Amino acid sequence: MPTSVHVLSPFSTLSCEDIYDIAVRQKSLRLSKKAVLAMERSHNVLGKIIERGDAVYGLTTGFGPRVRYGGSRTDADGSDLIAHLGAGYGSSIEPEVVRGAMAARLHTLAQGMSGISPETARLYALVLEKNIIADVPSVGSLGASGDLIPLAHIAGAMSGEGKVLRHQQSIPAVEALREEGLEPCRLSPRDALALVNGTSFSAAYMALTLVRSGILLARAEELTGWMMRVLGCRRSGLDARLHAAKRHAGQQESARNILREVKLDAGKEDESRPLQEIYSIRCAPQILGAARDVLRQSKETIEEELCGVDDNPLIDVKTLQILHGGNFMTQHIAFAADSMNSALTQVANLAERQIEALVNPAYNGGAPLLLAPETSFTSGMAGVQLTATAIVAEMRSHRQHYASSSLPSNAGNQDIVPLGFQAARECYHQIERLQAVLACEALCVAQLAELRGYSGRKPTWIADFEPLTKDRALRDDIRLVAARMLDNQ
Repeated sequence: MPTSVHVLSPFSTLSCEDIYDIAVRQKSLRLSKKAVLAMERSHNVLGKIIERGDAVYGLTTGFGPRVRYGGSRTDADGSDLIAHLGAGYGSSIEPEVVRGAMAARLHTLAQGMSGISPETARLYALVLEKNIIADVPSVGSLGASGDLIPLAHIAGAMSGEGKVLRHQQSIPAVEALREEGLEPCRLSPRDALALVNGTSFSAAYMALTLVRSGILLARAEELTGWMMRVLGCRRSGLDARLHAAKRHAGQQESARNILREVKLDAGKEDESRPLQEIYSIRCAPQILGAARDVLRQSKETIEEELCGVDDNPLIDVKTLQILHGGNFMTQHIAFAADSMNSALTQVANLAERQIEALVNPAYNGGAPLLLAPETSFTSGMAGVQLTATAIVAEMRSHRQHYASSSLPSNAGNQDIVPLGFQAARECYHQIERLQAVLACEALCVAQLAELRGYSGRKPTWIADFEPLTKDRALRDDIRLVAARMLDNQ
């Protein structure tokens, strides 16, 4: 079981599961003494660099394309940066994603390379602990100079500006702060920039997506094995030697998982079935295994992003130098999200084709058309299949490749952008769609088992489903089974 508190320190790691624990399970997070000391050191070094007259973006220059304009801002505040980024559009980002983004931002700050004042970082952590969740618009980031607009809404809430999601409604941020005994803060230009100049929202979207993707891939393997058990499918396609020959680790794992499910009951192959099953059955390990490998690769990329420092500029406390660059780009996240989105969509394609095999007498071992309890008068799973097909169509339409779809902005300053935020957000929402497709498949397997008189074990998360004896509306069944797939996760 996870500990009740996650501690951030310099060189500490942050996994996708850590983000999930903090964002969804609301595990507490705190800054270690080492993290505070590292932030104090970089904050002090920043002061020395300014004193000796070095150029520092955002302190001796304007922001964005105004970098060409000089002038000291060391005594100013960061309100103009936060104010102009208080734009955006669309529905509110899910609170769990905002919490995840705040955790990711704090991890970057804890590395002691941002020059932020420790007091500001402590307040940021306290706002997260008090569950004061900024009301953040879902449209506005290009993932280029980081997730500027979404992160600015969190910084604005700390300053008493904008709104937060509280008591299931949107209320002024200043009211929520005072409810918790907190006063709005005044951000310095460097503090403001450090809070908004990073990839935290894009990374949080993907961390949550990847944890749930692992669960749903396991569900897809479980469903494939259950379906094969009920149908008495040929098992040669699950032979470990076959998959070892292909060498892909994900494929071998999927084959093992499916075979374990197939062997749960002492059933036998139906020798009347064709020597080789159709591709949606025989090639399931190759498809789901490839998705597993994409998941592994994407998780590795996102965790490197979470553990790294995505701010600009950075401070090298050893050499007393400012490092100006572009670590705030979400390009790695964009590639990972696009790949994962394609993988999730293909898993949905597979599930939809398996549904066709389940409802079609040509493949379902002679069970009734559409798994209808009374072939001549009832439609069985017709509506469920239509729903699954419609959802797959939706998933395909949301499978755009963002990572190479640059759309320049910011008066020519951001002349190439990765759109990692869009890629990650779309991938995050594909999870709900895939859940529903897999739920539709689960209902069909359960119905087939009933019609074939198969009383073997079935997944616990569908145990309450009552197979059809006559047609009934199954909308609520789809919703409940989809939700239970991720229960207690």
